[in-house]
Amino acid sequence: MAEPQLIVVSLRGSGTPLLAEAIGGLGYTPYGTMSGTQSVTGEPVAAGEVYPLLEAAYGSSRGAELLREDHGSLATAFETAVNALWRVWWRHLGQPVTLASPVDGALESRLLRIPGPDLKDLLPGRGCWYVNSLDPARADADFLRSWRAGGGPPVIFHHRDVRDRIISHIRFLSQPTAYIGTQPEDLVYHDILHALPDMDAKITLALTDPGFPGLHEARRSRWLLHHPAVHVITHEELAGPRLGGSTSARAQALARLGHATGQRRSAPPVPSPTTTTAPDTDAFTVGSWRAHFTPEHERLLRRSCDDLLTDAPGSGPAAPGKALGRVGV
Repeated sequence: MAEPQLIVVSLRGSGTPLLAEAIGGLGYTPYGTMSGTQSVTGEPVAAGEVYPLLEAAYGSSRGAELLREDHGSLATAFETAVNALWRVWWRHLGQPVTLASPVDGALESRLLRIPGPDLKDLLPGRGCWYVNSLDPARADADFLRSWRAGGGPPVIFHHRDVRDRIISHIRFLSQPTAYIGTQPEDLVYHDILHALPDMDAKITLALTDPGFPGLHEARRSRWLLHHPAVHVITHEELAGPRLGGSTSARAQALARLGHATGQRRSAPPVPSPTTTTAPDTDAFTVGSWRAHFTPEHERLLRRSCDDLLTDAPGSGPAAPGKALGRVGV
């Protein structure tokens, strides 16, 4: 039976759009950091799937009334409840939220009182929640306890060689502000990188500034590599031959995605990133760091990020659901 909800922890610069297209092909609507970015919107909502969220957000009486009202009123109320649920999920997963929010505070408070394990049954259809990290010290304790006991959505950890991640995220932050999103640390470092003269200086900054987005998150999410219930997928596996990977590794990774989601079928082939994922193919190419890293960058990397270059435990034959080969988290 297909899992109704998934959690994907994808480190910044790991090529998340490539993974999101594969998961979208399995019928999952993207939320969180990938919300609204994919052309695939998941499978249609089935009859009877809307009421549980309406009841949780508005109460049983008002929820039943909404089902009898005109489509416009129902759609507005449902969208309001989904926005509140999105913020509740975000908080359960330990992600930063703003104090002021357009989300209805009363709805959010009501949904916050719902135990974490029950959240997965409120969203109609299939949903996949994307976050950049999952720090056990910041995530909701009850949510983690329940997940550990098998009461939460499957967790997929997606990562990539740290050097390629740095280059990819520098490219992302060097775009015009309109393409970056709203995460405050990304906006701050966009301005910092914009003031630097060249890629050499930008890589040096990323390797010497402990606050550069992504590196601290990678360290705090490292536990995901070792937990037996986490499904690990690397960008190197998903890349395929066009992006410096292999056909067999991609096929195995897509099959593991199908298994992780409780579906017998594998995820469909990942489209070329030159079409729907991103115009910058180099940002998705395995080993693209080699064109930019100097010997001095390698020295800085070893000094500041040596712990992020270690191999996975037992990196010979991988355990079921674990990634093969070099980690480079």
